[in-house]
Amino acid sequence: MKKILSKYNDSKIFQLDAFGAFVSIILLSILFVFEEYFGMPKKILSIFIGIASMFFIYSAIIHFVKPLRWSTYLKIIAILNIFYCAFTIYHVYLHFENLTLYGQLYFAGEVLVIILLSIYELKMATKTTNR
Repeated sequence: MKKILSKYNDSKIFQLDAFGAFVSIILLSILFVFEEYFGMPKKILSIFIGIASMFFIYSAIIHFVKPLRWSTYLKIIAILNIFYCAFTIYHVYLHFENLTLYGQLYFAGEVLVIILLSIYELKMATKTTNR
């Protein structure tokens, strides 16, 4: 995983973050259409899609603008991603009885990937700030 992430040094990490948010939008849209196979209510999925869309726009803008103090923006998106994971875990807990195995696996995987990326982003932003 480090080898893959090493391609995304400095502000290029926002490209990866935007791509991840875009993938989330697509996958969550699939969950929305096939709600009965995953078990998360459409109302909650709509909120998740909205959040992922905002994160996509944020990361894409930062990627293209390339601000000088990009590490500050990286900390912001990393922290927002962690809050998104907490929000997701909360809703998985609230709707656990309704979630199918597919839904449980999807959300467990999504949270795991986002948390790992957020930790990497925070380390990268801190390392850059301390130079």
